[in-house]
Amino acid sequence: MRILIVSRTNWLEPPRIRHQICNMLLSHGHDVIFLQKPSYKFFSGLELSDNDNSLVLGQYPELVHHQLRISRFIDWANEKFVVSKLKEFLLRGDLDLVLNFNYDYGFLKDYCPAGKFVTIINDDFVAAAKPWMTNNVREKMKYVAGVSDAVLAVSYPLYDFVKKYNDRSELFFPWCEDSYVHPDEGVKRNVVLYYGYINDRIDWDVVEYLLSRNVNLRFVGPVAGSNTKNAIEKFRSFSNFEIKAPVSFDQLYLGDVCCSIAPYDKEIESVRACTISNRAFRLLSRGIPMIYPDLPYLIDAGDNVITKAVDKKGYFDSIFYFENNFYTCQKYIKQFLVGNYEYDRYEVLSRIAGW
Repeated sequence: MRILIVSRTNWLEPPRIRHQICNMLLSHGHDVIFLQKPSYKFFSGLELSDNDNSLVLGQYPELVHHQLRISRFIDWANEKFVVSKLKEFLLRGDLDLVLNFNYDYGFLKDYCPAGKFVTIINDDFVAAAKPWMTNNVREKMKYVAGVSDAVLAVSYPLYDFVKKYNDRSELFFPWCEDSYVHPDEGVKRNVVLYYGYINDRIDWDVVEYLLSRNVNLRFVGPVAGSNTKNAIEKFRSFSNFEIKAPVSFDQLYLGDVCCSIAPYDKEIESVRACTISNRAFRLLSRGIPMIYPDLPYLIDAGDNVITKAVDKKGYFDSIFYFENNFYTCQKYIKQFLVGNYEYDRYEVLSRIAGW
């Protein structure tokens, strides 16, 4: 099958669910064209380049950044511009499936006559929008949901939103790319891990509290945001604080880790929409339990797998529990992962595409 993925992510960025889907499709023998983040080289057309035998990377220009289209006229002009760059490629009719990650690309449906047009809503785009774009983004999400042959949503609130406009909507969580592996026993596990983007979404008051309680914290990932950089400089004076450069999951050391935390600021609206992150399943597949803030839509995995911290002390108490009951939790983690592997998600895509 020949599959097009439309996104605003570059292939070489840290992996997200669109990379995960792409690799899954490639592993099942499909040919995939992955359209990356648009450029602003207005006089360029669609540029395609082979990445390997089955993956083709593509890039094309947009007229105006999606967060700057403040009027219907600008939207219309941008759509016409993008269509002029992609129309010839799309109308060849050799695509069996289009997986669209762009909330504002419902207009592409008219140019994909042969294959199914499936939109994947992987973020709360309304909550993340600039204040002047909120209504605009909401209307575009309604439109793309309505015209799609199916809509897949990665969290409960996103699913609740899109199912109002398309009764062919389904939940589509991230998944474990590898089978569960029981952690090595007989080792001291007294390190708490944060693995991911280190930015201003993190509640640094929680981090400071845990460091003051002598919790060993290890942060691994790319750093961004002025508040974040200031916090890191402040915490370098703590002997129980580590900050490490980004590494691939395969290179991540977990031998001394008792649990992982996601100490996000739950007052941020986009954080509150979270159900489960991509990296959570990866960590769980290696037996690492998770601690999240008390989010209203967090997946119910059981407190031995993913627990909620209602306050700073809640984080500390959960860390203490996992440090002393790490191996007891393993059977619950293994059980939770059943139904959340790659073949489970591939079956969803196969059913929708009609393969």
